[in-house]
Amino acid sequence: MKLKNKIAIITGGGKGIGKEICLGLAKEGAKIIIADLDKENSSIVVETIIQNGGDAIYVETNVSSEQSVKNLITKSINKFNQIDILINNAGIRHVKKLEDHNLNDWNDMISVNLTGPYICCQAVIPQMKKIGKGKIINFGSIASFMGRPDRVGYVAAKSGVLGLTRALAIDLKGTNINVNTICPGLISTPFNKKYAEDPTHGEKWGKETIVGRWGMPSDIVGAAVFLSSNESDFINGSEIKIDGGWLAAKTREGEL
Repeated sequence: MKLKNKIAIITGGGKGIGKEICLGLAKEGAKIIIADLDKENSSIVVETIIQNGGDAIYVETNVSSEQSVKNLITKSINKFNQIDILINNAGIRHVKKLEDHNLNDWNDMISVNLTGPYICCQAVIPQMKKIGKGKIINFGSIASFMGRPDRVGYVAAKSGVLGLTRALAIDLKGTNINVNTICPGLISTPFNKKYAEDPTHGEKWGKETIVGRWGMPSDIVGAAVFLSSNESDFINGSEIKIDGGWLAAKTREGEL
């Protein structure tokens, strides 16, 4: 197993991509801490991991709160003694016209999607320095690379995640802590359910990818395991796009 006895914190691990990452890392031998506000779904994931012979706990966590994240780290260390992996997956999104996108919406997007990863990284890095190694995976988006309609705060935050990753990577030079970003595209998560199942646009949007379909949360797991493992030790400050090729190439109707 690639991650045997590694200790991993996954924020937003109760459902969607986060859930699949928790299950995937546990399958590879990692012990899991789910940091989420969703107790019901997180507890189900914990129970699933334990039933399959793994080890996991849930810690109620608001990633935008320093105090809440400090509590997360304390409980993680008390239970498992160290932290090897941090995956900053928790996120929220408001889809609103620019004129309707108010300051509270903006602050929500920044606090959870950008400040949250910063707080979690700052809290966990001293623990990784103690053991002389660590893996941090932040979550960006296709919105990290382009403007998307009615998502001004989300796009700003997810663009900032790339900058955060690169800045952390250079600041941690010499510590043996790797910081990278996963950038999903069209993934059929609870976030995107109404779009993926839309009878008019859902199937068409999937076919816009080179792969020709919507991605599933399980499509993200391989990259998360890889970036969490020793196999990725020479990858730092980088990003992996998991979008079915959506950002790589476009065709017009009739070209193919």
